[in-house]
Amino acid sequence: MSEEFNEARKKDLGMGSYSNWLFEIMLVERELDYVIDNVMGWARPKHVDTPLIVGPAKSMVLMEPLGVVVVLGSWNYPLVTTLKPLLSVIAAGNTCVVKPSEMSLYSSQCIQKLIDSALDQDCFKCVQGGVETAIRATSSLVDKIIYTGSTEKGKLVAQAAAKNLVPCILELGGKSPMIVDKGADCVYSGVKAALGAFCNFGQTCIRPDYCLVEYTMVHKFVDELSKQLKDYD
Repeated sequence: MSEEFNEARKKDLGMGSYSNWLFEIMLVERELDYVIDNVMGWARPKHVDTPLIVGPAKSMVLMEPLGVVVVLGSWNYPLVTTLKPLLSVIAAGNTCVVKPSEMSLYSSQCIQKLIDSALDQDCFKCVQGGVETAIRATSSLVDKIIYTGSTEKGKLVAQAAAKNLVPCILELGGKSPMIVDKGADCVYSGVKAALGAFCNFGQTCIRPDYCLVEYTMVHKFVDELSKQLKDYD
């Protein structure tokens, strides 16, 4: 499946196999390992102190599934923004509807193929579509919505969910400054600035949009950043 996803990402965004592994496949694999290692502990009842007024008794917190969760993924990190949340949904015992972004067509098809072949279709569904499909999903009487994308679309998701009092998890893009203070390592800062700004073709929600540099460090920082940019060329 990794090879199919690599080919899909190449068609969608021109990404190479190493970048796909580093920014997508590896992150999902590590999340899967983490869930497998910890799910039994998460599900285990937690014993807590019993208030004096209701004693003598034993008290515990029992973990129960919330219900149906909708996951709306993004086009720039299609695997991470759909499969990582899906793993958490499964670990918590919920059912799920996954809608990958229609803007990453080939990656979305790979995600659907994986979900259709590996998961119970009575509990987990991958649906394709554009704005109308997203509106229908966010307007439904589900139990939680997980959305990754722009702030503008995130507001629409939250508004639609609010009509049915559906809680949301919103991971939204924004403006992220990078601060280079006096005494900072300009070589290290230049590497980080270039990597953060240009990995995944600049399509990362927490990429540094601008740098605030202490005035005595400006020339040194710009020189180091320029060296890194030449490497990217």
